[in-house]
Amino acid sequence: MSKINTIRKLLQSEIVKVTGCTEPASVAYAFLTARRHMKRAFDPLTAKAVLSASPEVLRNASTAVVPFLNRRGLQVVVAAGLSSKADQFDLFPAIDRRIARILLRRRSWLKVGQVARQKGVYVKAVLSTPTESVSVVIEGQHDEIRSGSHNGKTAFRASPKRQRPISMAEIMAVVAKRDRRLEAMAREFIVRQVRGDPALPLPQRAAALIRDRMCGSASPVMTIVGSGNHGILLGIPFYELYRKRGRRILPAVLFSLLTVIHMTAKRSRISEECGLATKAAPALAAGLAFAQGADLAQITRLMRTVSAALHSLKCHGARASCGRKAQRVLKVVLAEVKAGTYGG
Repeated sequence: MSKINTIRKLLQSEIVKVTGCTEPASVAYAFLTARRHMKRAFDPLTAKAVLSASPEVLRNASTAVVPFLNRRGLQVVVAAGLSSKADQFDLFPAIDRRIARILLRRRSWLKVGQVARQKGVYVKAVLSTPTESVSVVIEGQHDEIRSGSHNGKTAFRASPKRQRPISMAEIMAVVAKRDRRLEAMAREFIVRQVRGDPALPLPQRAAALIRDRMCGSASPVMTIVGSGNHGILLGIPFYELYRKRGRRILPAVLFSLLTVIHMTAKRSRISEECGLATKAAPALAAGLAFAQGADLAQITRLMRTVSAALHSLKCHGARASCGRKAQRVLKVVLAEVKAGTYGG
């Protein structure tokens, strides 16, 4: 397989449309999958559930508001997954609120445990009735179902998705090829992204969209590396440039998208650090500088400068305050890019 085809598959796998925060969606998706693998009809009056997950997943899943139910908490997240009629990762729009309410009126039907040795994306969902038990494990990416069992016997198992990290030099070379299909993916990402109030300056617009998303917005978001907040931070500035410059800006969009994938491979999908600061901000700065003619050395220096300016931002969960962080991050990126001298 050619390098371009490999990059196409990589980018396609990392851009996913999702309603709501992705950690609650991942937990809900695990329980949705468990319910779908039960042999008998699901009964919300008798079913019991056990959730085990990494500290980072539990932190974000417990703090974001679940769309359509307009409540937060792990019971709400699991109830959303068990009541959804969807057959895909974007499951919150298909919640059956009647079934969710039945579950949420019950007591002691959900047990939660933290798996401290697991970092990043890890979810184990166990769904039990008096006659059967199904478990499902998600690990790696938010929608990556790794294994499942029925009544203690393995029902399915998948190998982990192993993707060779892409270097910044490779990103520069790939973008320079002007591959139409890759640029079409980049265009699709920005034109389908939520846009917010065009009357607001970019930092305030991104802040409002991210705050609303953490508070249960029902607007679907184009995510990148499992993060809708990353998607918003990258999508809003580039859509404005696309409106003014058209397809000429698409190589820069592609550069940013591949760079955030590169940054995620170096770090992790979720951690104690704010991903807007550690991954999305350097990636956005890289793409904006590329659009101004910066070479790889200039882009690399800019990324280090942006990262240093935002190193103190930590993640405290999927909260409304993520909007304020996004506003600060975007202001820093725009100021640093403006201060640079490129093209020489």
